[in-house]
Amino acid sequence: MVMFDLCLPEDGLPGALWSAVDVLRELNALDRVRRPRHAEAVVGWRLLDGAGRLSRQHAATCASDAERRFARLRRASVRVLLLPPLRMVSIHQLNRVAQREAVLVERLRQGHAEGVLVGACGTGQWLLAQAGLLSRAPLPWLYRSGFAERFPGVGVETEEAMAASHRVVAVATPSLLHALVLRLAAMAGLADLAQAAAEKMLLNPERQALSAAMTAQEVMGQSRDVPLFRAQSWIAANASRPFVLAQAAQAAAVSERTLTRLFRQHLGVTPGQHIQDLRVQRARMWLEGTWRSVDEIAHDCGYGDTSAFCRMFARATGLSPQRYREQHTFRGPRARWRLGDAGG
Repeated sequence: MVMFDLCLPEDGLPGALWSAVDVLRELNALDRVRRPRHAEAVVGWRLLDGAGRLSRQHAATCASDAERRFARLRRASVRVLLLPPLRMVSIHQLNRVAQREAVLVERLRQGHAEGVLVGACGTGQWLLAQAGLLSRAPLPWLYRSGFAERFPGVGVETEEAMAASHRVVAVATPSLLHALVLRLAAMAGLADLAQAAAEKMLLNPERQALSAAMTAQEVMGQSRDVPLFRAQSWIAANASRPFVLAQAAQAAAVSERTLTRLFRQHLGVTPGQHIQDLRVQRARMWLEGTWRSVDEIAHDCGYGDTSAFCRMFARATGLSPQRYREQHTFRGPRARWRLGDAGG
C-alpha cells in the first residue's frame, strides 16, 4: 500500500486535502475494477496535524470502516507527504506562518532524507522552501516577487505549472491538486492506475479532439497550412479504411510528394506514420473504455488482418492489445455490466 500523509498545519486550507482524498478513493476504485479479487486497498491516507499527530478531522475524510482503518496501518510500500496551500493574507504573514511551522518543516526534511515523496500545492511551497527541498517553484504571478525575496536560492518557474525533481513535486495552484496527487501516485509505483484516473479526472485536450473527430467526423480548429489541414481531416474521417497516400493527396489538392513534405516539415512524421499514430490512439481509447473485441477494433482501425494490427500496436505501445487492456482498462469484468451496456 502507498500511504499518503495529508499534512494540515494550523493555517493550511483543508479543502485541498479533501480533493486529494477524492483522487485516492478513485485510485482504489479503479484497482478494484481491475483486480476484483484483491481485497487490500492500493492507497491509504491519514490526515495529520503539523506535529504529525492524527487530526481530529481525519474521520471526516473517510466514508467506510475500511477507510478509517487506514490511520492504524503501519505497513506501507511507499510514503507520501502532501501539503495543502496555506492561508494567505499578505506575503509577510505567509513568511511568518512558514517560520512558525518548524516541527512540520523538520518532518518534511527528515522524511525526504528517508526516501519519502513530498508534494505541495500553491503557497504550501513556502514550507518546502523553508525545508530546503525546493529547487524550482511554479507560482502564480501574484506570489513570485515575495517568494523570490524570501527564498533567493530557489528558482521561480514561469513556464510550467508543475515542477518535479528529487522526489519533490509542486504545482502552482489548488486547481492542479488532482494532477499533483496523480503525479505522486505514478512516482510511487502506480503509473497505470494514475494514467487511468487521469483520463477520468483531468481534461485531455488531444483525446477531446480525437473523440469529437471519431463521433462527428469533424476536426476542430483551423490550420494556416490549408493542404495539411485538409489531409488531416481526410485521414481522420477515413482512418477505418486502408490508407492510400494518393487519395489523401487528392483530398488535399497537392501531389503525394508535396503532402509528404508538409507532414515531415510541420508534424515531423510521414502521412503513413500520422495515420498509424491516430489508429493507435483510437485503439487505446477503445481498449481502455470498452469491451469491443480486438477483431472489431482492428477492423475499425483499417486492418483486415487482426494479426497485423496486433503487431503494429505492440510495436507502438510495447504491449499486445489484450495485455494493454488488462493494464489500462477502467471497466470491470464484462459480466458485471448490464447486458445493454456490455459493449460500451
